[in-house]
Amino acid sequence: MTNKRNNKYQSINNNDDEEDDDFIKSRDYNNNNNNNNNNNNVKINKSNGSSSSSDSFDEFIENSEEQTFLKNKDNYDDNGKIKKKISSKPYGKFKGISNAINGDTVKVKIVNWFRTLLYHWKHFFSHTLRINLRNKLSYLLGFSACFLVVFIVSLCVSIITNTPVVFLSLSEASVGEMDMVLTPGSWTLSDQLNYTMLSELLAGTYKEPNGSYFDDNNNNNQYELEEVDDSYHSPRVDGTVSVVSAKSCPNGNTNPNDNLWKYHDEPNQCEPYCFESVCSNSVASKASMFVIDTAREKRMGLGRDWKLDAPPQGTVYVQENLANKLSISKGDTIFIRIPTRSFLSSIWTHANITSSTIPVIYATATVADTFSSSEGKFPSDQSSSIIIEYSTFLPFLITQFDPEMNYNSKNYISKINFYDYSKQVIINLPPSRLTPYINSNQDVILEKIVDFSNKILYKVGFNELSSELPVMSELSKNRYVALFLGLILNVIIFILLFLSILLIYSLLMIDVETRTFEMGVMRMIGTTRNGIIQLMLFKAFSYSVPSWGLGLLIAQVFGFIVSAIFKSITGVPIPPKLTGEAILLASALGIIIPIASAIFPIRNALGKNLHDSLDVKHSKTAAVQISIERSEDNSFSSSVALIGSLLSVFGFGIYYVFPLSLLSFNLTLLLNMFFMLLIAMLLGLVSLALNVEQILERAVVNLFFFWEKRAIKSLVIKNLIAHKLRNRKTAIMYAVSLAFIIFVNVSYSMQQASMNYQVQQSYGSYLSVKSSEPFFQPESTLLIDQFLSQYQPEIEDYAWESSSFSIMTKQYQQSQITNIGHIYSDGTNMYAISPNLFATTLPGFLKASSIAPDPDYSLNDIQYLSEQIYSFTSGQKIIIGSLYTDVIGASIDQSFLLQLNIKSGEASSVNSTRHLVKPSAMLDSAPSFKFSKFPSVTNQDSIVSFPTYLSYASSIFSSVREIPMNQVILKLNTDDKDAVESIKNRLNSFLIGNLREDFDMLDYYEKIKPFATASVIIQYFFSFTTVLAMTISFFSLMSSVYSNILEQTKEIGVLCALGIPKSWMIRIYVYEAFVLVMASSMLGMFIGSTVGFTMILQRQLFTMLPIPMTLPWQLIIIVFICSMFFSFFSAFGPIRKVLNQPVVSIMRVVT
Repeated sequence: MTNKRNNKYQSINNNDDEEDDDFIKSRDYNNNNNNNNNNNNVKINKSNGSSSSSDSFDEFIENSEEQTFLKNKDNYDDNGKIKKKISSKPYGKFKGISNAINGDTVKVKIVNWFRTLLYHWKHFFSHTLRINLRNKLSYLLGFSACFLVVFIVSLCVSIITNTPVVFLSLSEASVGEMDMVLTPGSWTLSDQLNYTMLSELLAGTYKEPNGSYFDDNNNNNQYELEEVDDSYHSPRVDGTVSVVSAKSCPNGNTNPNDNLWKYHDEPNQCEPYCFESVCSNSVASKASMFVIDTAREKRMGLGRDWKLDAPPQGTVYVQENLANKLSISKGDTIFIRIPTRSFLSSIWTHANITSSTIPVIYATATVADTFSSSEGKFPSDQSSSIIIEYSTFLPFLITQFDPEMNYNSKNYISKINFYDYSKQVIINLPPSRLTPYINSNQDVILEKIVDFSNKILYKVGFNELSSELPVMSELSKNRYVALFLGLILNVIIFILLFLSILLIYSLLMIDVETRTFEMGVMRMIGTTRNGIIQLMLFKAFSYSVPSWGLGLLIAQVFGFIVSAIFKSITGVPIPPKLTGEAILLASALGIIIPIASAIFPIRNALGKNLHDSLDVKHSKTAAVQISIERSEDNSFSSSVALIGSLLSVFGFGIYYVFPLSLLSFNLTLLLNMFFMLLIAMLLGLVSLALNVEQILERAVVNLFFFWEKRAIKSLVIKNLIAHKLRNRKTAIMYAVSLAFIIFVNVSYSMQQASMNYQVQQSYGSYLSVKSSEPFFQPESTLLIDQFLSQYQPEIEDYAWESSSFSIMTKQYQQSQITNIGHIYSDGTNMYAISPNLFATTLPGFLKASSIAPDPDYSLNDIQYLSEQIYSFTSGQKIIIGSLYTDVIGASIDQSFLLQLNIKSGEASSVNSTRHLVKPSAMLDSAPSFKFSKFPSVTNQDSIVSFPTYLSYASSIFSSVREIPMNQVILKLNTDDKDAVESIKNRLNSFLIGNLREDFDMLDYYEKIKPFATASVIIQYFFSFTTVLAMTISFFSLMSSVYSNILEQTKEIGVLCALGIPKSWMIRIYVYEAFVLVMASSMLGMFIGSTVGFTMILQRQLFTMLPIPMTLPWQLIIIVFICSMFFSFFSAFGPIRKVLNQPVVSIMRVVT
């Protein structure tokens, strides 16, 4: 056999030498020397032909030196010393020839080493291919695991990397495609900007009064401003108008040149509101009117998807929602009530308008077209909007003035350049303006945008203007969502990496254990340790390399599909191509997985005893294990070193990195630390839980198979004990993956519930109406009250909430709470509430630390606390936050001072009065108000009854009905989303038609609508991840069960020979797989839920919100169903294959 192998290697090496003849000849070698080299190479390979693996490079160099000695043996004496005829002088005659020969010799050595290496790699490749073809199922499992890792990671990383595009699109849709908005500073007492001057300042062409040009770019100042095109800007004027359809006002004249009837009607004596008199039966709808410069906004990219051109003079664009309310369409005529204060401001003031002319313009306009959405022109919450052209706006208004208006005033306005009186200026980044926003790190985005805005403000005058960054501000609201998505991605990558390494490790270990005899034979015939290592690595890389290419290809295909689905759900497209980061990360994982998973199988393969490997007469299942430790091997403990290193890293992270992330407010670093701690905590809990795994497995057997025969249950338990070590890898895979998934799912559910409960706590109910101004007018309050009292039974109850007492001063000075010694104080906003307010609001948010007893009122339920402050004893008391127990020493028995500021008559002076009061209750939290027991929440609210509020403001109000109301909270008889929407629409129609002031409808379901869409996407994502993790774990389960059955073939044969039915054997191994999966899954779900519940308790403590613990029942059901299917399919096939053989053949299987 050895001779055959030597002849085989000789023929191969001779063929390799013949292929390199041209290469050697090109180096001008002597043909005789080449022949000698070839012959000697054959001799050396013959002497080492028993090795089937490549030697190291050092061994090859030694062999090459031996070849050199044999080739030049005539030049050496018997002792191996150089003869005299070879010059040994360093500068001898033949020095150049000697150096050339030595250099060529090294090259030949390297070429021969590579040839030998490539030959052995070819041998390992063919050997691995044969093994994989022989064990197709095992290879398919490993290939599928690596494929899923590459596929999921590359696709998910591409999606997460492109989330800035998604958030940017959502932000632009929410606030408009505006990078920077300039408005006059409130301290300038002006509400208009000179756009002409501002554009010249930005262009560097503004001419100063002394005749010189102001150009910042040419100034030698300390700021090195980057040259950026600042010409992408446009003026705007906006405000609220009232719109009436000409169809609903048949008595009105639709001729735009006939305006007298709108202002004067002598027979009816309707001045100054003749239009309201003529169109008294019409319902006016409020709308937001935007005066825009279409050409400038198109150039700067404001409204990229806007398709409409500039409307001609006298025409407007109307949003479809408003058009539907008014029942108008393209070509119809509308009447617009335009307040001059919002649109003309100082122009109207400086025109010396007489007092007889009302500050309102009634314009007759034609609907040029309608549009459905804002398309980035303005915020998406503006559902009733009108757009008119900037350049024609003022000329159009002049034609709509009161015909009896003073001629000089009209002439003055007609000469005005409206571009000098802009209300705001919008400035965008130059093309392509989206590039700075496409970054996952919002700190980098903020730095770029702030640099741009600083440059603009420095040019135009930062001390005169107020600036906003709408898109950046909206993006900042989503930074926590982006961080959470990054955490989810890290969890997915870790789970897939961990599971894949464990799976391939398990497959390689099974390969080593099932091929023990074969590897023993290979070692016996001369395979070196280096050869075994390379063979195992080839086996590992045979899984990852093909799956890497296929995974990237399929991920790219799915990228287009996911992009289309995501756009259909959210309306926001994401780039379908895989990002470079995704490809690099997937490639790195494709390399890490086989190397990491092959370490322990290599050690196992090299550590097996040759005698035990060649023993085929005994079963490989070891019921008893014996370990021998030598004293000299205990000098270094790898386990102790690993634990010490991990604890040191953990201590450094807690002691330095954690404070660093808090002080620098580096949320990314903080979240990464949180992720590492999470991994350490879950892995630690899984390690602890493995100690009770066997007890849990017995419990599962008795729980699910109580009806089964005792013998079968006994064999299942014995199999679980015998296969404990091999099954532990599968148990760890299921436990860790499910613990991570359940924990992240619970965490996300907590985050979503926290956001929803914060909205509920802020609104107080599912639907409420709040004034957009400081308060409703008394007439409006009466109208709302009358309408709500008749709206039965949909509105079960309603309660009023007053405006803050701070409005009693012109400067809105805040009230103060202080102790009697005037040492400690804090600001407060005092409100009056209806006696039924807490009974009207949503339950669960009202929490009190202490409540004062009241002999006149028996408080049986805390929701009636608002009634108690109307009793005789508690009538003069006040409800405050629990914080003031520690801050000012307040308690239900201890009085404190309440300082209230109120204006003194018509003068600008303010009177401060102090009242000695006692608290009726001290609250930790309450719906619709700000209360807390934590010192981080300052300037909390305080609550009194309406009579008490009136007594404090008796110098201003004479009746409770005169108290300014800010909000009415509705208690509906349903929480159905559609029913709430119906009530909202009817209430909204009534308020629009009857109220003169602006108002806001606080709709809980509308507020959380974006969260609901994200929740559905995330829920599908978690379900998919759960199935994926269990699928990869199923691969490990299948390989473990297959190995268990193959290893126990002799025991199976003995049991069959004793008469055990085949159905029993199938049930035994199926039950074993089911118990293993179910027990480990239960451990994972318990660990994940426990850690998630701990986080919920922490969130409840900080937010004081009643966040519930919601178990992910969908995932639990998926886990149970997958456990049944996976356990059956993993065990049925292998055991059926074994049982189909005769008993004698089963007994003779070699492992």
